[in-house]
Amino acid sequence: METTLIQRGKFNDRDYKTGIDSIVKFDYMGSSEFEWGALPDSLDRIRKNINEYIYLDVPIKDKVVSVFCKESQKSDIKLYLTELSEGKWHLQEYSDFDNWINPTEYSKNKDVNFWWDIANDVMFWKKSVEFETKFKSIINKKPEEKT
Repeated sequence: METTLIQRGKFNDRDYKTGIDSIVKFDYMGSSEFEWGALPDSLDRIRKNINEYIYLDVPIKDKVVSVFCKESQKSDIKLYLTELSEGKWHLQEYSDFDNWINPTEYSKNKDVNFWWDIANDVMFWKKSVEFETKFKSIINKKPEEKT
């Protein structure tokens, strides 16, 4: 699994929004690759294949990462996240995942806790039962559908 486009986000309850935007506030990424419908396109692909998706909890160092990915991606996920945490991927924009796994006093956004690989249609986040419950209730519903 190779990637260059990882969207950063933060858990954020926003009742005035719908869909995934109601539980995640996405950072501005600064590159055109993240604009022009890239996130909605990835979400559409996920929803079209939702029956192929699974949830995993993956330990990386002293953290637990919850992952929402296709069953076919499961065998690559641990290595993918480990390499991402070690800065081995050249990304279009910084993800801050490595800084969450390996925090330093110089970490840029210490509150980033959600990531979305929009090239591989994979989402992952800091383990949170509360967030995961909300996520599961909205991921397969289009925004016009009420939860």
